[in-house]
Amino acid sequence: MIIDYGNRTVSLKIVFFGPAMSGKTTAIRWLFNAFGCADRLVSIENTVGRTMFCDFGTLSFDLGGGWRIDAHVWSATGQDFYRSTREVVLVGTDGVVFVADSQAILLNENIASWRELTRMLEGGDSTFPVVVCLNKQDLPDSIDESKFREYLSLPKCVAVFRSVAKDGVNILEAFEYLFRLAMQSSLLATTPPMEI
Repeated sequence: MIIDYGNRTVSLKIVFFGPAMSGKTTAIRWLFNAFGCADRLVSIENTVGRTMFCDFGTLSFDLGGGWRIDAHVWSATGQDFYRSTREVVLVGTDGVVFVADSQAILLNENIASWRELTRMLEGGDSTFPVVVCLNKQDLPDSIDESKFREYLSLPKCVAVFRSVAKDGVNILEAFEYLFRLAMQSSLLATTPPMEI
């Protein structure tokens, strides 16, 4: 989190992470549309419309008293060809939405992506909250939350939102939940200890 007292802004960085085609870009596009900010979202795509590097944009919220929060929202591409870019996108992150694909046949892709994320976080200088969107829950072969938690060895403290990104089901809820956690976590990390 960055606090700019001169401009009265608080900036947070939220990253959507997960395997290829899990719905990261769809979720972010739905989110920006919901806030009427579709024009603030930039996508760096390849010639067939797949995310090549990332999606990014800023959602701004008025805090009152002349202050605002800028949520800088990014996605990390899930394609293995662009694997080296994911670590770069995570730099300076205050929170991660892990977007998993609920289709049972893609469970191994979810596991590999989750393990990659946890490896990237090991030994880092900072910790930040992570929530999961178990996406594509509208499909007939989607796995349930308990099976997903078991296969990924997902800690109980990580919240899971059963989502359908194309329809916006639980996308805003997951974002708001992570946003609050990121604010709390960042404020605790930036508050100096009291002297006694």
